[in-house]
Amino acid sequence: MISQPLAAMLVHGLGLAALAAVIGGLALDAIVLPADAPELAEARGRLRWWITAALVVLLLATAGDLLVRAQVMARAPLAVAVGAVPDVLARTHFGSIWVARAAALVLALVLSLARAPGLRIACLLLALGVALTSSLTGHAAEWGDLTFSVGVDWAHAVTASAWTGGLIGLPLVVLGRDPPWPPAALGRVARRFSRLAGACLLVVVLSGAYNAWTQLGPVATLWTSPYGRVLLLKLLVVAALVAVGAATRFLVVPQLGCGHDSRRAAARLARVARLVLLGRPTAARPTAPARFSSYLRAEAVLAVAVFACTAALCEGTPGRHAQAGERKAASHISVKEFLQNRSPKRSASLTPPPGDPARGRAVFGRLQCFACHLVRGERFPPPAQPGPELTDVGRQPPAYLVESVMNPNALIVDGPGYAGPDGLSTMPDYREKLTVGELVDLTAYLAGLQDPASPAGGTRERPGRVDAGR
Repeated sequence: MISQPLAAMLVHGLGLAALAAVIGGLALDAIVLPADAPELAEARGRLRWWITAALVVLLLATAGDLLVRAQVMARAPLAVAVGAVPDVLARTHFGSIWVARAAALVLALVLSLARAPGLRIACLLLALGVALTSSLTGHAAEWGDLTFSVGVDWAHAVTASAWTGGLIGLPLVVLGRDPPWPPAALGRVARRFSRLAGACLLVVVLSGAYNAWTQLGPVATLWTSPYGRVLLLKLLVVAALVAVGAATRFLVVPQLGCGHDSRRAAARLARVARLVLLGRPTAARPTAPARFSSYLRAEAVLAVAVFACTAALCEGTPGRHAQAGERKAASHISVKEFLQNRSPKRSASLTPPPGDPARGRAVFGRLQCFACHLVRGERFPPPAQPGPELTDVGRQPPAYLVESVMNPNALIVDGPGYAGPDGLSTMPDYREKLTVGELVDLTAYLAGLQDPASPAGGTRERPGRVDAGR
């Protein structure tokens, strides 16, 4: 049976490749293939079917991604996680983005076979929107939706997809095995794609450098963390892809006819260098169109390897998080310090969706939270073990409550009833016992616990810290 992380990586990789095929194919249709070349009509037809097939695959990958995310959030087997899908769609940020993504994909699928230029452009715009949903549910969105990091990540995804998707679609779909193209038409297409690839490469390098800077953390994590090592492998594959692409652009494209003088000069310089270094002239080789197709296929193979590395990075833990996880000493505070800070600001950027307090109260009772926490005014049994009172815990930020339930060791209060002899929180681990919907409802119930007799921001003898239970 495939493990959950491997399944997530496979689904994500398939989605990345399909999205690249869609954006790259539409870019070939709109930018690379000349509109005034009737001899390319058959190639355009094949390209439309290719884009439609890629959209179908992308829809399937999107459905698979929903199931994988539901399984991660529910922390349950796949068969059980299917039941959590409605809660994921209706009550999570990922669910809202997923619905928008699915709607855009369905509409793009309808427009994918259209021949009118305006509808083809509309299909391309929808594909760009789908790429944005990937950025909104990835590592770049950890600082918020409308942020510079999301914009950079989206630009990286779009240009990388146009470049690598074109590398796959051009040799496999547009050119075919033995295209009877006039040399002038083939040279024109090759030069147009070469310019597109060059522009995309510039944006990919700049945006990729920014993404690496924000996600990697210290430079040492490049070789000390799994995320960094995968990133290093991806950089090596991209370097090989750029090298083959440069050879295609400066050695092969000028031989397709009507090339620029600078490129012809570069080709002549390469032949001279071969003669000087190897002591013999260039050996007999295939025609320029055949060489162009073979070089493109080599680039397509490297592009697939890039997709695999990217999928692993998207499902991995960024280096900056790995470094933060090692700084455990900073997550401990004294009881006095905690009492002096009644409004913790940790996780303040997270806004949980609205829940049902009544259902949350039922979850509170099922988990027997009352065994450690007193809630005045409720008819729960009295606490049997030490733990902070939760009568006015609703004065804490909701995001803080979520963190306290799901990650009680994020901030540990050192004191009896808060931390055990091992220095960790005495709060039980509920990650295997709560579904996404139950967590949302429980947070809504806790957020509603506000003692009117307690002044806002005042201190009590036993502060309302959820994770300081038994």
